[in-house]
Amino acid sequence: MAGASSAPSYRSDIALRSIDGNIARTGSAVTAWYRLAPQPWSFRSDSQRESLIRRIANQLGELQGRWCHLRVTTRPFPVARWAEAFDRNSPGRPEDVGGALGWEDFLTGEQHHLMGLSMADKEVFLGVEVSGRSVVDRWLESAAPLLNRMVPSAVSAELTALETEIAHVDALVSGPGLDGVPCSAEDMAWLMHRSCALGLPAPRSVHAEPGVAWETEDLAAFTDGVSMHQEPYAPTVTVQGRHGLQPVSRHVAVLSVGLMDSLRIPEADDPWMQRSDRLPFPVEWSARIYVRRPEEVSGELQRQMGKVRSQIRHYTHDHDLDPPMSLERQADRVLQIEDELSGGLTQLNTRVYGWWRVAVSGRDESETLTRAQQVLDLYRPRVALEHPEAQYAYAREFIPGEPLASTAYRRRGSVTWVAAGVPAASASVGDRRGVLLGETCTATRRPVAWDPWMAQEVRRASGLTAVVGGLGSGKSFLTGLMVYKTLRAGARWTVLDPSGPLAELTRLPELAPFSRHIHLLGADPGILNPYRVVAEPRRDHFLDEPDPEKAWRRERSLAAATRRRLVLDVLTGLLPYDVARLPHTRIVLLRAVREVGGGQHRDPGQVIATLRRHAREGEEHADVVADFLEERRELPQAALLFPEHTSDPADPRGPDESPVGDPSILDEDQYRLTVLTMQGMSLPRPGSPREEWTDGESLAVELLNLASWLTQRTVYTADRDLRKGVALDETHFLSQIPTGKVLIDRLARDSRKFNVRALFASQLAGDLLRVPGFASLVDAVFVGRTDDAEAQAEALRLLRVPTDVGYEEMLGTLSPRPTASRSLGEHDDHPDDTPRQFVFSDGHGGVEKIRVDLEGPHLAHLRTALDTNPDARRAHTPAAPAPDEPPAAPSARTPADDADPDTGMEQPHAPRPTFRRAWGERDDDEQGDGVPTAGSPGRGGDG
Repeated sequence: MAGASSAPSYRSDIALRSIDGNIARTGSAVTAWYRLAPQPWSFRSDSQRESLIRRIANQLGELQGRWCHLRVTTRPFPVARWAEAFDRNSPGRPEDVGGALGWEDFLTGEQHHLMGLSMADKEVFLGVEVSGRSVVDRWLESAAPLLNRMVPSAVSAELTALETEIAHVDALVSGPGLDGVPCSAEDMAWLMHRSCALGLPAPRSVHAEPGVAWETEDLAAFTDGVSMHQEPYAPTVTVQGRHGLQPVSRHVAVLSVGLMDSLRIPEADDPWMQRSDRLPFPVEWSARIYVRRPEEVSGELQRQMGKVRSQIRHYTHDHDLDPPMSLERQADRVLQIEDELSGGLTQLNTRVYGWWRVAVSGRDESETLTRAQQVLDLYRPRVALEHPEAQYAYAREFIPGEPLASTAYRRRGSVTWVAAGVPAASASVGDRRGVLLGETCTATRRPVAWDPWMAQEVRRASGLTAVVGGLGSGKSFLTGLMVYKTLRAGARWTVLDPSGPLAELTRLPELAPFSRHIHLLGADPGILNPYRVVAEPRRDHFLDEPDPEKAWRRERSLAAATRRRLVLDVLTGLLPYDVARLPHTRIVLLRAVREVGGGQHRDPGQVIATLRRHAREGEEHADVVADFLEERRELPQAALLFPEHTSDPADPRGPDESPVGDPSILDEDQYRLTVLTMQGMSLPRPGSPREEWTDGESLAVELLNLASWLTQRTVYTADRDLRKGVALDETHFLSQIPTGKVLIDRLARDSRKFNVRALFASQLAGDLLRVPGFASLVDAVFVGRTDDAEAQAEALRLLRVPTDVGYEEMLGTLSPRPTASRSLGEHDDHPDDTPRQFVFSDGHGGVEKIRVDLEGPHLAHLRTALDTNPDARRAHTPAAPAPDEPPAAPSARTPADDADPDTGMEQPHAPRPTFRRAWGERDDDEQGDGVPTAGSPGRGGDG
């Protein structure tokens, strides 16, 4: 058209000419880009870590003769995406309660707090040169507009010819170790934005259409609006751009990796590229690596060996001196290389050379240089980081396709040395759709979200969970957090907490209408009747069986047998130890229990009556056993086992037509949370032998066993598809009782079928390991502070973590206690309120050390409810408001939430939406630097 030729032709400011899928073309090369999968590093044995390094080295060694560009960047944690997934994954939520914390306020508060934690995901990209480009290829690209109309196939001829080579590279990079997948359009757009706008805040959104190529003119989307310049001799480069429509500027300092001492990875040192993950601000990496061919290496190595031998000969022969130790180390290394050469260069000893750059950014030059100094301090003295002068040229290296700024600071080594950097090592635990538990506190900080029902609904695995830790390790706090948050998301819980602190959950305003607290020791007689605590199977639970009627009858027979075994164990436990251990005692009890049967309307009083009848028929020992049981029956707490007498044994109702001692009251559907407590019960000292237990302690253990069976009733009486949870404390006593082991095993095996998450809390992992099959059935595990050496080894077995490699001592350092300043004569008189730490195994491969986090301002009332630290001042506080005047719900919004992120001034706001975009709220710096800002009520760094 007229005037079209007068438009100036566009020429990109960068070397890239086009991007087609994951293939990027410059004027001289074609590069395929891949996104590498995160690699677990924590809680692996040295042999597992060495195996990972060897696999990475093998894959890099296969890329001989190719240039590689390694880019490590960060992406702010997708808070809004998590919130949307969590909201979708919360069916059947309870109704909001007027005046209390509603669902939207709860979810918005979670997002505010999560954004304030300033955490980001690490993303690792690898570009592999596929082929160079000829003059013809470049001419075809320049003539593409004309050829598209005349000969369309000629434009794509270059990529068609490279299909075989690209498929070969795809296969190499996708192997175990790198586990790379070709970059999607969104991945390429993110990589280009983070490289062209180095140091600037992350973009609010990335637009990329799959299957649509970016031509030269389209690359302006990444370069327009971004400028990079450097004042002469300035220590930083200034990057200016836009965040949305607002202008923004950052200073960037680029460091280059220099001389490096030999590092012992993994025996003593962490991967040297992963070390920067410890910093509370984002760090960008760019490495240009050339994997050398064998013929390029052999001659150079021979020359280096000759130099070292000549130097050694100069000391020993010419001057009769011992050579320096550093030269001896070089000589040893020469012998090793010579041995490798004599055996031929394999993938593991292939040589490489390259350049590694590190970039940090800040709002001004002072902040940037401070952060650069922190990077230098982190790596010294083993690794030298240099700060070169030509910052502009070095910063351009981070953009895919750009040439090297300088060959200075070139590093040489083997692919094994490069692989030992493990750039993709990360902390990966939990999922992206469950409740927020806290954050990882290893080298990499990431939020930990976990869906307790994903194992049953998606992976078809067990819902068995172990929570292990010593006194004060935070087991009750963690249990209360999971119960509260999952209940808000629609789950139903029955909790047995003998000591009682979790009963405070039933008094929270938003949970009170759907919750109840039952103090078992003060309940009606018969509430723990052994025949009634075992639920009767429902016929509709077996409709999916091939023969529903047969399956239902089989399950009824199993329930009756379980009742008989439970009654036998309970009555035996009530007897004195010397009497219970007599073989004849077991015989007479077994006969009486079998005669009474296993019907759900029986009671232990009928067993005693049967023993009396057997005594009248000539069984003298039956009378002795009945006398002891009658004596125990007189104890106040024993009345919980014996329901009130009625004229009809099959009638569970009392004479006044009201339910008396009927455990089926737990099955009422209107209650989403039931907390059973047994305050005042005296349990034996953990680990004490059975013969040392007092009569009261023996009764307490049997009551705890029955209460545990009572807790699991709701599993079998509620709808199978409902998300249900059962939490049992003091389970170390259950492992000492045969029917207690049966209960644990039954819940473990039925948790998937009935969609149950079963939490078993114990002080010692060994108590749970004594239950046959527990270690193989357990899904998720939380291990808190554990000090005893034997207990530490058992806890690692439960976590399925290698033992005898140094992790035992780490369990004793979890949740470090605050220390007083003894040198100044000071004493710490503040309670230990630091967030508790656990080692969390999520059941599908992830094992990390996490910090439990309940510090959001919207959950202040929950923290108060779960605080079990005694405080004398509480006894003198005013009384709580009357029931008809409920306290105001804690607000999820603070004045700072309405503040402008740059000025800190409050701004007018419209009604708050449910979902908030993480990168739409504040800069990427604020997502990763750990510094609380306006609108971020959380804490930064390690808290």
